[in-house]
Amino acid sequence: MRLLRTYLLREHSGPFFVTMGGLTAVLLVGNLVKFAELVIAKGVSLFDIVRLIIYLIPFMLTFTIPMACLIAMILAFGRLSSDYELIAMRASGVAPARLVSPMLIVGLIFSVLLVAVNDRLVPASRLAFRKQLKAIGVQQPTAYLESGIFIKDFPPYVIFVYGVEGQRLNNVRIYEPQPNGPTRTIIADRGVFERLPNRRGVQLKLSDGTVDEWDPMHPGAFTKAVFSTYTMALQTTTEDPDRIGKKIKELTLKELTAERRRLIAESIDPLPVSLELHRRIAGPFAVLVFILFGLALGLRLHHHERLVGYAWVLGIFMSYYLATIGMSAVALKDWVPAWAAMWTPNLLGTAISLPMMLRAIRR
Repeated sequence: MRLLRTYLLREHSGPFFVTMGGLTAVLLVGNLVKFAELVIAKGVSLFDIVRLIIYLIPFMLTFTIPMACLIAMILAFGRLSSDYELIAMRASGVAPARLVSPMLIVGLIFSVLLVAVNDRLVPASRLAFRKQLKAIGVQQPTAYLESGIFIKDFPPYVIFVYGVEGQRLNNVRIYEPQPNGPTRTIIADRGVFERLPNRRGVQLKLSDGTVDEWDPMHPGAFTKAVFSTYTMALQTTTEDPDRIGKKIKELTLKELTAERRRLIAESIDPLPVSLELHRRIAGPFAVLVFILFGLALGLRLHHHERLVGYAWVLGIFMSYYLATIGMSAVALKDWVPAWAAMWTPNLLGTAISLPMMLRAIRR
């Protein structure tokens, strides 16, 4: 029996790792386009972008591992069925339950491991990702500047840029509201950002422009100064990356529990924290639910029904996560407790998939 278990696990491991890698790559593609623009057009270091990509992967694994388990079950058992190996195993006296028990044990192990990932790795990677973004903003101020929008990250100035090319700004408008008079306006053909030594600000060098300023000695009159070069220091509102505080999604399970207790002690509604806490624990058990579905479908579907299997995969995956989103919304309305909202998709999935798997075993 040990040989059979090893064989079954080996048959599933190939489709699992290929599917997990493919799904993770697909999820990364949407971000890679933006990251490539930062490297090519904004001059951000490729090493910094690689770090951002690495920080994204742990969170993506919480989605790709359950789906990879579901697809691997269908592909592997579909192949065993098409090659008549399942029939041969049953004819040799191997009970169907003994075929699925190793898969259920693996699903339980993956679920427990994902709880640990959700507790430590995902919060740490989320925080590291946000710190890296802040660090890029400090090192490359133009990295996240977009043309055609009003930029308010450098109070008291409001900056409008018509074009951004790498580190260069084209057709710059800077507005400085005055407490006792009209807004001071600076217009320049070009501009470039430079870092200041204190890392909390930047220096903006403007070229070929004018300054329109209200004359307090002559109300209603403006003075216009023409310049070829104009330098101004801007203090950014961006936090020091090393001093960024944690958001709820960046707290460990222990920290979430402590935060919930603190909020309750201060008579503050802890619902958002409770939702996140139960989501972290309940979410990983989607692996076990998906394996139940995968076993039920893999034991029933034949090789020529793969397209039907993929339709089932998409339907199960979308239904589960739409149910999770929907139950979160219901909990936020205070209609059900947080724990019930987060565990309901797992309970419903188990209630549907377990009878399906038992029927497939009895066939």
